Amino acid sequence: MAEIKRITDHEAMKIKNQLLILRSIRRLGPVTRVTLQRETKLSWGTITSSVKELIEKKIIREIGAVQTGVGRRPVELDMNIDRNYVIGLRLGATYIRSVLLNVKGEVVVNAQAAVDAEQETDVILRQLFGVTEEVFDRASITVDQVVGIGIAAPGAIDADAGFCLYAPHHPKWKNVPLKQRFEERFGLPCFVDHVNNCSALGERWFGVGEGVDNFLCILLGTGISAGIIIDGKVYRGVNCSSGEFGHVCIEPSGPPCACGLNGCLEAYASGPALARKAVEVVRGGGDGAILELAGGDAGQITAKTVYEAALKGDHVALEIFRDMGYRLGIGISTLINLFNPEIIILCGRVSQASRFFVDSLQETIQQRAWHISKKEIRISALSRPAVLGAACVVLQQIYDSSLLFG
Repeated sequence: MAEIKRITDHEAMKIKNQLLILRSIRRLGPVTRVTLQRETKLSWGTITSSVKELIEKKIIREIGAVQTGVGRRPVELDMNIDRNYVIGLRLGATYIRSVLLNVKGEVVVNAQAAVDAEQETDVILRQLFGVTEEVFDRASITVDQVVGIGIAAPGAIDADAGFCLYAPHHPKWKNVPLKQRFEERFGLPCFVDHVNNCSALGERWFGVGEGVDNFLCILLGTGISAGIIIDGKVYRGVNCSSGEFGHVCIEPSGPPCACGLNGCLEAYASGPALARKAVEVVRGGGDGAILELAGGDAGQITAKTVYEAALKGDHVALEIFRDMGYRLGIGISTLINLFNPEIIILCGRVSQASRFFVDSLQETIQQRAWHISKKEIRISALSRPAVLGAACVVLQQIYDSSLLFG
């Protein structure tokens, strides 16, 4: 038994060292062995043997020596971007997005398709499969060049089992074994996580959260949720149910929410909430550009309509956004008091209208959040953090665990 433990410990240490080398090459590459040894503090023997094995497995590659005017430049190492691609998928209320990243995290191709949230589960699954296959076709790659698939899913998720338990905006999307179905279809490891966690990962890898170890990422769209990053890691809660920020109660007697309760933040500050408020004002006799932009039909008013009216300086639209900022500020103040994050990131389609509600939001936070806490608000510059973050779930498995060494 002692001999078995000794071998196990040796293998574990080897994997740990190789992962350290991979992370360093991703961050610094192309990089020489000398620089790699200096950065990792590993012994020269460990660098030599680990690099040799990683090259043999085609995980990293050598970039040949170059003769310069002052001598021969040393051979450099970099990630092998011709294999070990990762795929990210994002199931939204009205669309499916997909992205293919190489092993360095660079975008190779994107794809998107419309989806009807009212459709049966198998129909939506076929669409997810189809968008995934489109990525393969556009990039002209085969399954053996891909290391895994990450999926950002809405609603209640069992991330460990890869189950989608239910989604408020997809009424027939219940108890879906998403991980199993994808692994059966493509023969690749599949990882399922909540869309808010994926958005936070996308910001940490590619966005305004890069280099920040403690932050909250608020996703504002058809629904509202929060991705929580603590000490550089996603916090998912006991049963993967953390981050349901949209269902914090703002007013118990408030309007109904998609979750079945009343007065949730989502009923005040989401895209559908903006449209609902605009319809109420218009049907109550309010004048302005909103109804005109909807072609005179209040039933055609959407959040985009309210945004376009605000761009025109419409007083009704501007007041709707101001109230949204106030309500959102109440909720975010509570998060600041609980978590004391370094920053708050706003992302999602509604955040693109931040110019119309950020002043009200910040004013409310200044009034309500604990006075010594940081209150920095950053607006995401990424157009699709959730789908990028879904791919990052797989990248994390590459750089933080032994996914490539199995």
